[in-house]
Amino acid sequence: MRLRKLSVTLLTTVMSSSLMSAEISDSDLVQRLTDEPNAEALQAVFAETPDNILEVLAFLLKSEMVDPQEAITEALSVAPEKVSEIVELAREAGISNEIITTSALLAGLDPTVVSEATAAGIQTAATSPAIAPPTAPAIGSNGGGGTAVVSPN
Repeated sequence: MRLRKLSVTLLTTVMSSSLMSAEISDSDLVQRLTDEPNAEALQAVFAETPDNILEVLAFLLKSEMVDPQEAITEALSVAPEKVSEIVELAREAGISNEIITTSALLAGLDPTVVSEATAAGIQTAATSPAIAPPTAPAIGSNGGGGTAVVSPN
């Protein structure tokens, strides 16, 4: 039932846009998205609505039923020329840089184009304290009996 709501809402969003392509039929979009939205269904929707990719992606990123990485990957695959807008939209939606970078890689794009360089490195890096290396073992115990010898063994 939630999937049908997602499909109908997505269809309403896409159909209400003034840039909507006349080639897309209502039943076709509903039929593609009533099943679980997989990569093929997402790619088909993005391919059929090239002028509305950002609107469709914004809606999909708000949905709990769609994997954000899959949605971003398909959007980048269909419209690589809109990479900066797609990445900005994903960041505004609260998607992590790791997911955005992985999506770019999966879409065949250069990850340096989408990654945010920081002076402190990756934001998701572990913050646990560094473990000290073990101490070196004691060498010799002066068991040879001499005190002023080259080798204390």
